[in-house]
Order: sequence, then C-alpha cells, then structure tokens
Amino acid sequence: MSFASPEEIAARAKNAYPRFLKQWVRGEDERFFPYRVRVRLAVDPEDPSGTIAASEKLLLNSKTHRGWGYTVHREQVRTRQFGRNPIPKAITIDTIDDLLRLAGKRDEFAATRRVVNHVRKEIPQLQQWLVTHVNSLEKIAEPIEDLVHVSRYFVDNPWPDCYARQIPVSVDTKFVDRHKGVLRQWLDLLLPASAIDVNESTFALRFGLRDDQSHHAMRMLDPHLLVELDLPYDEMSLPLRSIAALPVNSATVLIVENRLNLLTLPPTPRGIGLRGEGNAVARLERIKWLHDNRVLYWGDIDVDGFLILSRLRNLFPHVESIMMDRDTMAHHERYVVEGNGSTPAAPANLTAAEADAFAFCSQDNCRLEQEKIGQPFVDRTMAEWIATSVRLAPTS
Repeated sequence: MSFASPEEIAARAKNAYPRFLKQWVRGEDERFFPYRVRVRLAVDPEDPSGTIAASEKLLLNSKTHRGWGYTVHREQVRTRQFGRNPIPKAITIDTIDDLLRLAGKRDEFAATRRVVNHVRKEIPQLQQWLVTHVNSLEKIAEPIEDLVHVSRYFVDNPWPDCYARQIPVSVDTKFVDRHKGVLRQWLDLLLPASAIDVNESTFALRFGLRDDQSHHAMRMLDPHLLVELDLPYDEMSLPLRSIAALPVNSATVLIVENRLNLLTLPPTPRGIGLRGEGNAVARLERIKWLHDNRVLYWGDIDVDGFLILSRLRNLFPHVESIMMDRDTMAHHERYVVEGNGSTPAAPANLTAAEADAFAFCSQDNCRLEQEKIGQPFVDRTMAEWIATSVRLAPTS
C-alpha cells in the first residue's frame, strides 16, 4: 500500500465535506477541527527512499508551503540507510477555509451559506429542514429569495383558489411548477392542516391552486332540482370547486364509479349522480354539502370497491351503499370473475352485509363489476329504494 499523496488527502477532504456541513449547520463546526485525515503514513522498509520522497512531496504541497490546505505533523524516524529523518505521522485540516479549498467546495459552501442565512432570517421555522437537507441547499441558492416570497404568500393566503400564474409574486409563470418539490416540503411544514389536502400528491390540488384540478362528471336526476340549481344542462363535467359551490340541500347523491352507469341512472326525486373516480374519491371531501345530504355509493363488488367505500365513509360517515351485497352477486353470478388476488384486512366501518360481501370477495378472489349489473335490475332496485326510503324534506 503506497504512502499518502496530496491528491489522496484532497479526495479525503472532499469526502469529509458533507459531514462538516451537518455539523456546521447545527453550529457545531468548531468541534470538527482540527480534522484528522486518515491516510497511510507508515515507512516502507523495502523502499525507505521512496517513503522519504513521498513525505517531501506531502510537505511541499502542505499549508506550511502553500499558505492553505493540510498540516503535516512530523517526527524523527531512524532508518539504517538514511539515519534520522523527519517523517509525517499525522495529517490534519485545521480550518474551514483549508477544508473548502482542499475539497474544491468554496463556491458550493458560499451558496449553501447564503441559503441558510436567508432562510433563518426570513422563515426560522424551517431550521430543522435546513439541517436535514443541508447537503443539497446549494441547488436553491439562485431562487432562494423567490422561494421565500412564494412560501410567504401561501402562509398569508392559505388555500388561495387561483392559478399558479396568478399568485401576486414577481416570479415567472413556470416558477412554482419548476420548484414544487422544495415548495411542497416547506408548505407541509408551514401551513395549518386546514390548508393542506393530505390525500393529494399533486402540488396544485394539495395546496388549493386551480391548476390541474380534476373534473367530475355529474348528472341531475330530477328536472326540478336542475331548475332549482339554475344549471343549463342535466349532464356536465365540472371542477370540484364549481360543484362544491352549488347550493345543494335536501338531495340524494348517488356516487358511482363507472361512467356508463352514471349516464344510465334512473330518474330519482331530488337526485344527483356524481362520478367517484375510484381511489381519488377522497377528493370529494371538498364538496362540503355532501355532509348535509343523503349519500349513496355504488361501486364494484370486490375488495377494492369496499376499500373505496370505506375511505368515502371515513369522510362522510352517513354514506350508504347500494347494489354492493351478496344478493346482487347472486343475481349476476354468470358475470362474477376472478379478482386481483389482494387480501387486505377488512375495513372497520363496513356494515354486516358489506363485511359479508367483502369476506366472500376476498376469500374466493372474485369480483362483480358494476357495469355488468343489468339495467332492469338497476331500475328495479332504485325504484324499490325510492319507494321505501324516507326522503329528506327541502329546507326552507
């Protein structure tokens, strides 16, 4: 194994830089120095002259001769061929400047320090975030001031309900999209829970921007309700914010998954058909009037269908299921097919009939897609439900 070289010490300094940063951002950098560089400094008994030459090279490239860099600590060593000679016994890096110059990190550290100083001054709540992400902070040095401005806007205006380009901050129209990774991390820490939709992964939907807001298909199942809500069409697709703004009361809302099933729902007194969009059903939480109206859910009779029902019921505990039971499966036995093989634990908030159907689907790995349920069966079931259900009276 060869004697240490200046190049090896520089490489070790570069490797030590991330550890230094972690101590520096915590204010513990003084404890980092002097930093002992672990390199081979043993005399090679078979090549003492080579060892001496290598040690001289170390000395010529050390802080003693260059004014910066590593410090060579030597002691006298006796060899038979050359007698007593000063041989390096330890290498240390004694200051921040020495480390940065050896590692080639002066510019990177200046950028990191700029980010840390600015964030600590403007948003001190992000101190722990700085500690966690210190090794990548130099990447946001250039836009740091704009990142702070945008974040402050969201803090001062939670759930702004506007497009990203409409945010009154002097940034380009693509700034938020370009930096949404960092902004999401910051806003998750800075905003109150009421200003974050934790069920959403897309930035706009998570923090109340209009960009990328999904549309949901909707049908009015009662012409009188269509007039009452002053809607131009009985079938439409609207963003959730528009649906949430409707003054709906004393209605029965049928949430279905399949679009064709939505389009063929039979007339229902004060009825509204709404497409659930599968696992995205949690987005319906923004429609606050669902809390005050009767809600029915009709999905596939399979493991996933009951999991979706459970998630919806977590948001709206009064949700009822329809055509999601063993009787419905028995009437359409010829259309029951193999499931996806998943066997999750039964959701805790299913009714006895729903739990029975869930267990059957899970144990037998089967499913009945709602589009396979015949229209006469749907019409008959809905008519029976309308005839036996107690409708809510319209509010005055």
